[in-house]
Amino acid sequence: MKINLIAVGKLEKEYLNLYLSYLKKISFFATINLIEIKEINEKNIDLKKQKETELIIEKIPKNSKVYLCSLQGQEKTSEDFSLLFNEDNLTFVIGGSNGVDESTFLHKISFSKNTFPHQLFRILLVEQIYRSFTILKGIKYHK
Repeated sequence: MKINLIAVGKLEKEYLNLYLSYLKKISFFATINLIEIKEINEKNIDLKKQKETELIIEKIPKNSKVYLCSLQGQEKTSEDFSLLFNEDNLTFVIGGSNGVDESTFLHKISFSKNTFPHQLFRILLVEQIYRSFTILKGIKYHK
């Protein structure tokens, strides 16, 4: 299974060790490909969102089912989220600090109605991916 994470911005050093620890755990089940998009320096927010969305779209692998992580997305329990991993090729998109052009994305998911820092959300996402595999494989982790 191949999982792509497309995120605007670079993961900061203080989050890297935790991120890598989850990648190592996930590697028993799937390969994760992180694609970081450079944040656009643009004062016009709509133009910035449009440009970043275009850069994201360019990086989406062919035949990949894409999920935008969004406050407007459908909230899923960990069990429901784990069902997404019946697909072979998934891409999760984390937009920039001003978001993306949401109309571009068909599938949107939400982990909460709360807003999280982008750095922390990457950790949350990989943790939920790992949790999903433990649910699917019956490994004692999820309670």
